Amino acid sequence: MFKNSGKIKKTTNFALSLISLLLCVSCLLIRINQNLVKHLSSFNLLTTGFIMSNGHLENKNMKVCPANYEFNKSISIKPTVKKVNLDRTQAVNSDKGSYTDNLAEQLDFEIPHKEGENTFKIIESHFGDTGVKFENFFVNNKTGLDLNIQEEISKKPDINIKKDGTPQVLIYHTHTCESYMDKDQGFCYESFYPRTENKKYSVVRVGDEICKNLEKAGIKTIHDTTCHDSPSFSGSYNRSSDTIDRNLKAYPSIQVTIDIHRDTIGNNERGKIKPTFTFGQKKAAQVMILSGCDLDGSMHFPDWEYNLRLALRLQKSIENLYPGMTRALYFGKFKYNMHKTHGSLLIEVGTEVNTLEEAVRTGGFLGNALADVFEKL
Repeated sequence: MFKNSGKIKKTTNFALSLISLLLCVSCLLIRINQNLVKHLSSFNLLTTGFIMSNGHLENKNMKVCPANYEFNKSISIKPTVKKVNLDRTQAVNSDKGSYTDNLAEQLDFEIPHKEGENTFKIIESHFGDTGVKFENFFVNNKTGLDLNIQEEISKKPDINIKKDGTPQVLIYHTHTCESYMDKDQGFCYESFYPRTENKKYSVVRVGDEICKNLEKAGIKTIHDTTCHDSPSFSGSYNRSSDTIDRNLKAYPSIQVTIDIHRDTIGNNERGKIKPTFTFGQKKAAQVMILSGCDLDGSMHFPDWEYNLRLALRLQKSIENLYPGMTRALYFGKFKYNMHKTHGSLLIEVGTEVNTLEEAVRTGGFLGNALADVFEKL
C-alpha cells in the first residue's frame, strides 16, 4: 500500500512538473509573439538575404539562398490587361505638396487565382524609426563602425552629373522578375507568386518611371532591362555585374549605377508586411536604400564611403520632398556590385504585397529626388 502511494506521489509530482514546464513555455511563446508584433520594424530585413543572394552579405541572422538554388516553379503571373496607357500625366507642387496622376487607369490589370482558394492577410505598416535619427531621417547601422553621419553627409560625393546629352545614370535590376500585387485588398491568395517575366508588371516598370523623371530633368539615363534571374535565380549578381560592365564600356560617361529591387517582409502565417506612406492623398510604397562597406578589405570594396555619401544625401532629399517615404537607410557589410562606381546605389521599392500602382508612383518620386540631389552637387 505504501509502495503504491509512493509511486502515485512520484507520478503526480512528475505530471505537475510537466504541466508547469508547458505553461512556462506557452507564456514565453506568447511574450515572444507579442514583442514581434509590437516591433514590426525589426522585420525590415527579415528576408533580404534571400532576395539578394550571392551578394557578399555578412549577417548571420539572414537566411541566404543556396548557391545552387533555382526556381522550378514556372512564372505564373499572367495579367489580363484592361487599360494600359504607359504615358503618364503628373503634377507636383513642392510648396503646396499637391500631387495628381492617372496611374490607376494606366496600371489596371488582374492576377488570376482559383475560386475558393486560401487567402493570407497583408499588414499595412509604416517604417522609419529604426536605428539612429539624423535630422529628418534614420540610419540603421549594422557594421559596428562608429559612423559620423554629419561628417559623411557634409562630404561631396565623387560624382559630377552633366546635362550635356551623354549618359550619366544606369538603372538596372539584378532581380528583374520581382513583381507586385494587382489590387489593394488587404489579403493575397495562396497561389500569389510575385515574379513575372512581363516587364510591364515587374520592378522594370518602376525603373521606367525613375528613368522618365530623370530624363525630364535633363539627365540622360540608360535603363537596361536585361533579365538576370530567370530561369535561374542563382548567379543573378554575377550576371548583373556583366550588365554593368557592358554599359560602362559602351557609355564611359556613366557615373551612377542604381539597382532597383522590391523587398519581402513577413510570411503567410504571420502576415505579409506592406510598407506605405501617403503623399498628395495618394498611397505609395516606402523605399529602403542600402549602402555597403568593407572594413577589412576582404570584399575588395575600398571606396565604399563615396556610395554612402550619395546614399545619405538621397535619403535626406527624399524626406524633404516626400516625408515618410523612406525606411531607415541600411548600412551593412555587403557589396552587391557597389564597387563598380563611386555612385552605386541599391534601392528596395516596397514589398511584393504593395500594389504595382503604389510602387510605380514611388518610382516617379524617386526620380525627382535623385534629380534634386544631382542638381545640388
